[in-house]
Amino acid sequence: MSLSASTFEIIRPVPNTITDESEISVVVKVADPEATEIVILDAKGHEFHRKIQKNKAVYCQSLKAIMGNNTLSVVSYKGSDVKESKTVSVYYRAEVFAGFQEAPSGYKKILFHTDKDEQLCKSCHKMLQSAAQHIVPDNPEDSTCYQCHKNLVNRAKAHAPAVNWTCTECHTGQVGEYGSDADRKSKYSAPDPIMDRCFDCHENSKANWFARKSEHGPVRDGRCNRCHNPHSSDELFFLRKPIWDLCTTCHAEKASGAHVISSFVRDSSHPTRGKPDPARPGRELVCSGCHDPHGSEGIYLLRSKGNTAFSVCVRCHQK
Repeated sequence: MSLSASTFEIIRPVPNTITDESEISVVVKVADPEATEIVILDAKGHEFHRKIQKNKAVYCQSLKAIMGNNTLSVVSYKGSDVKESKTVSVYYRAEVFAGFQEAPSGYKKILFHTDKDEQLCKSCHKMLQSAAQHIVPDNPEDSTCYQCHKNLVNRAKAHAPAVNWTCTECHTGQVGEYGSDADRKSKYSAPDPIMDRCFDCHENSKANWFARKSEHGPVRDGRCNRCHNPHSSDELFFLRKPIWDLCTTCHAEKASGAHVISSFVRDSSHPTRGKPDPARPGRELVCSGCHDPHGSEGIYLLRSKGNTAFSVCVRCHQK
């Protein structure tokens, strides 16, 4: 159906696109002067009502995504009568969530922030980025990014650059070695690998981690955001999942717990969760109780030095 014969057009998201974050921005252009309201529905059926205003054609809404496929709906009304309804599908993929690591065939990543797309927003939004980095807005709502992306910091623990809306500290427009073609078309892509941006603030960690004997793959590759969410998280250290669940996403063979002593004591196992951690009172035993996920002076990323594991064992088993 052509735009002239339609009451509205869904500008973003483009059908069958991919998102790597839990937020979807919907942009709708209304063409019918008789339309009085549009209703935008997220994947769970939550409704967001927008009254049509005179001399205003473009309306936007940020939605929270669910993992996997999100079918979004937009309905236009004239009074109480439905004039038109359209749907669009977006796939929320996440590298550390089994079953959702890859989008189905036919889906692609299309980012919004190009000069052409931003023309739609300028009547309501100031689309210029801050002229000076490192400057924290007095009020979050003063940030160019806040109105559309505020949901990114709604989790329990928010990362300082995100909650202070100094977004261009990380979203530099650079792409990096692992960047996609879609990233190259966006004004505010963050480089992949992201580590150099992280080390701008965490400079002490750089010298510490890379002086160690053994390295963890994501650290070696500079991809901090594989394990950490750079915006916010409900978990410790801005992790994308609880520690044990995160580690066993890649190291599924360790999930039984038998890996600790099964090599020399048959039919025995060692817990890897669900028990108090004797070496760290008040905390539950998890993988990071014995292993350092960033790097180690010992073998197997253990929190020890040398070529044996016993110095870690005696932290809990002193007799």
